[in-house]
Amino acid sequence: MTDFKQLKLEDDLVESLSRLGFRRPTALQVEAVPVIARGTTVVGIASSGSGKTLAYGLGLAARLDAAAPGTQALVLLPTDAAAGRTGDALHRLLQPRGLSVGVVRPASPLSAQIACASPAAALAALEHSAIKLEGLAILVVDGASAMVGLGALEPLETLTAQVPKEAQRVLITSEITSEVEDWIDRHARRARRLAYLPTEVTPLDGVNLEFWAGPQSEWLPVLVRMLSERGAKRGTRSRIHCRLEEHARRLADQLQVRGLTIAERPGAPGVRVGWADQCDGEPADLSVAWGTPPDVPALMACIDGAARTAVFARPEELAHLARLADLLGLKGSPVRAAAPPEALRSAQTTLEQLREAANQTDLEPYILLVEPLLHEYTPIQLAAAATALLRERKPTAAATPLPAWTRLYFAVGRRDNVRPADLVGAITGEAAVSGDRIGRIEIRDTHSSVEVAAPVAEKVIKALATATIRGRPASVRVFRE
Repeated sequence: MTDFKQLKLEDDLVESLSRLGFRRPTALQVEAVPVIARGTTVVGIASSGSGKTLAYGLGLAARLDAAAPGTQALVLLPTDAAAGRTGDALHRLLQPRGLSVGVVRPASPLSAQIACASPAAALAALEHSAIKLEGLAILVVDGASAMVGLGALEPLETLTAQVPKEAQRVLITSEITSEVEDWIDRHARRARRLAYLPTEVTPLDGVNLEFWAGPQSEWLPVLVRMLSERGAKRGTRSRIHCRLEEHARRLADQLQVRGLTIAERPGAPGVRVGWADQCDGEPADLSVAWGTPPDVPALMACIDGAARTAVFARPEELAHLARLADLLGLKGSPVRAAAPPEALRSAQTTLEQLREAANQTDLEPYILLVEPLLHEYTPIQLAAAATALLRERKPTAAATPLPAWTRLYFAVGRRDNVRPADLVGAITGEAAVSGDRIGRIEIRDTHSSVEVAAPVAEKVIKALATATIRGRPASVRVFRE
């Protein structure tokens, strides 16, 4: 699909998209917009970079009544910062249609028809009567797995329970964890699963995809360095794929100011900057995606005809980029040069730990946690700081020797939906034991084990003799192998 008109959107909405610079829907938008516009409850696996905000934003535009008062849609994001960014994006899209968008502040009443908030902020606002959910028509949960990782599952549950049962649910998550699947089973059982990514793709053998991940404010110096290196050879051709015309025009001006030659026509030496499909497939020594391509066709168009391909991505877009690269069988490597062999030999274990964490851990919650620091430090500084913590952390000096630990058995486990926070809460609340007296926690299917300081073990057992956790008897005793 090459035009938003084919999504059967109203003319004024298509004109609004055109003014904002959006020319062509992404694969996710093609799949999601008609379904959401019909009022169907949907679940989609998508991350930042896929066009997810515009996907459900266009669905909201089709469903909500600009003449009706009160909050009609609640959009939940993992953090307050993410809620602010999404609120800004939805306002630009929906304000021309007369729909009001607001970011929730717990103590300030909100009259906007679309409210954006983190689960904690929305719950606090609900408790202060700053927002009301009785007339809610749509609940959007954007970033469900990140919410789980940030410990926001309980406020999400509390909020969902107060949403009218007939309200449409739209859930977007970067992955389906057991907690997310449980939420879907209880609150969106008949949801339509969005399948916007192709299941069969011919791998692009031998293609290496370079990437630079960091705040957009840091992209330009890296790009200029790359283009200058390529431009040292006479007749070099580079092309840059931007999502929006506004971005392309601004970038072309910035590059020209820095002494780079802007190619105005296909095939000419220099740097050709385009948007939509202007420079897809043109022969180039270097092809650059200025922002993560939203779908497989966009990434393939960036790669096609290029000897070398690089993607500039915001940190939160890396999960989406990795998914596209995996589908195409691409090998990825950072734009920056690798560490020298001496450093690799001296820190091999640390590098392997970092590599394993990058490949096997859901990094989205941690990216959101460090996001405020990205405005103060470069990504390489933060990575170095994290590595320093990993390699050089030392136990805090204690005034008295650390106590021995006693391992306790709890007769509740994963099948009871028990989390570490439940066990810690029971021990600190019922036995009045401080958190520093609690050690390693391990949760199995049918039971759990918790290490507590030996001197307080008997106290914990007695205090929890009749206690329940998640509605099940705790039955605490000393753990026997």
